[in-house]
Parts: sequence; C-alpha cells; structure tokens
Amino acid sequence: MLSYKEYDNAQAVEIVLQSRVSTEEFDRVARQLEAFIARHGHVRVLEIVKDFEGMDASAFWHDIKFSLRHLKDFSRVAIVANPDMHHLWSSLVAPFMACEVEHFAPGEEEAARDWLMWPEGAADI
Repeated sequence: MLSYKEYDNAQAVEIVLQSRVSTEEFDRVARQLEAFIARHGHVRVLEIVKDFEGMDASAFWHDIKFSLRHLKDFSRVAIVANPDMHHLWSSLVAPFMACEVEHFAPGEEEAARDWLMWPEGAADI
C-alpha cells in the first residue's frame, strides 16, 4: 500500500510504503509525483517505510525507470526505515542521487520532517 501527500508551500511530498505495493498503486503515485515535479521543478521527498513486504516485479521495474528519469529532480530526500532498508536503498539508488539524502530510524518521522523542511544552505544551529 502507498499513501501520498503533497505540501505545495514546501515543495515536498510524503510517501508511506506499507505492506505490499501493486503496480497500479505505484503508477498512480508516480503520476501524482510527476505532476508535482512539473509544477515545482526540484522537490523534497519524505519516504516512510512501515512493515514493507515488497512490490510487484512490474512495480519494481517501473520504480527503477521512474528513478532514472527523475534523478536530478529531487533537492532533498529523507528516508525513515529500519537500518536494513537503509543499506539496501543506499547501495542501489543513493550513489546516483545528486541531492542530500538522510536516513532516519523508525519513530523518527518528526525529525525527518524537520530535516526535510530545513532551508537549504541554512547553517545548522
């Protein structure tokens, strides 16, 4: 299951992955995110992974193609997932990302949102 929420004023989206993701769900969210990117250019993404059981093989392929098309469209990505998922994601996708990527443990959703929304180029306090 995928849920998707937009924050137009922050040029950010929040995507929650839970259970198993179907190709239809992935394609629906991908269309929404592409429209958001078209409106805003560079966007920020918060991805929260909860009890993720995987995705259809076709959805996985669509995800790879989507990611390759939009590698330069993300300005900041925050990922909330267990450490095993961090390592998998980092080894597969992060090396190709031209944006800031930060990982957070489950339960750190608010810290991830705070980091995601922090102004780019602002000094840390």
